[in-house]
Amino acid sequence: MQKWTSLASALLLFNAAGTEAADPNIPEPIEQLERMLGEEAIEIREAEISRPKAKGDITLKAEIAFGSNPPITVKLRKSEPGAESFNNIPRYDIAAYELQKLLMPPSEYVVPPTTLRMIPLAEFQKYSPNVRPTFKGADEVLGVIQYWLHEVKVIEDVLKPDLFASDAVYARHIGQLNVFTYLIEHGDSNAGNFLLSRSEPGPRVFSIDNGVAFANNESDRGDLWRSMRVDRLPADTVQRLRGLTLKTLEARLGVLAQWQLRDGRFEAVPLGANLSRHRGVRRQDNAVQMGLTQNEIKRIWRQSQSLLKMVDRGKIGTN
Repeated sequence: MQKWTSLASALLLFNAAGTEAADPNIPEPIEQLERMLGEEAIEIREAEISRPKAKGDITLKAEIAFGSNPPITVKLRKSEPGAESFNNIPRYDIAAYELQKLLMPPSEYVVPPTTLRMIPLAEFQKYSPNVRPTFKGADEVLGVIQYWLHEVKVIEDVLKPDLFASDAVYARHIGQLNVFTYLIEHGDSNAGNFLLSRSEPGPRVFSIDNGVAFANNESDRGDLWRSMRVDRLPADTVQRLRGLTLKTLEARLGVLAQWQLRDGRFEAVPLGANLSRHRGVRRQDNAVQMGLTQNEIKRIWRQSQSLLKMVDRGKIGTN
């Protein structure tokens, strides 16, 4: 009990006095990164295929300038026409990023800042010659842009049982990760999709590829993180889980991105009413909208209730 009391005290002290300490993995403020990645003018300075994690990987490691800010390194992945193909479903990437906000504070996010941006076809073709327009009406490609984490490493499995037993802060982070992966039914445990911070003690863990999730398709790359792998979770995370409602999930995840076709370009516009609860990619007149379907949201809700039952029956503890 003393170990977990010490952890709680340490977290309180951090929140009270250490919030300005630089995060070695995401040094810039989350709110600033979200605004920059999502709203500032975009210019790709250079890009190349990142180290392949699996056959056919199309992810680029890119240097991109946003507005007048210095270039930063990001992951950049093209969408296929229609934006709905196996292991390349952009709305899942943004849904995963938004869902975690209901489970943990920004300083403990397990998914780095992620956004969707329309990029001119000619610009994208400089680095991905075979890319095609995502939607009819504009020579543009929908790109998934994700902040490139610092000071992280790829290991076979970020769950280290010995460290989970001995390092309370690491156990907190891995517990948060597992709640997240269980809710989205993560279906791709391929090496490189999960990263471990180099900072010790108390290393953070991250999920950077969430394209095979939300019960979409069976994966041939392993699904270790679809199930609960730990037997102890942070009490505050469980409390947040209890506060979730189906209505909240529908409001936060039903509509995730929206564009309007104007003069041959898709311009990002404020989120509107859900155009179809049964389709993830919606096209109505000159509008394109993305979100989770009603069935996908209901699955998250069922997963949350299943996890709470495990906690309430004593199969999973809290601290």
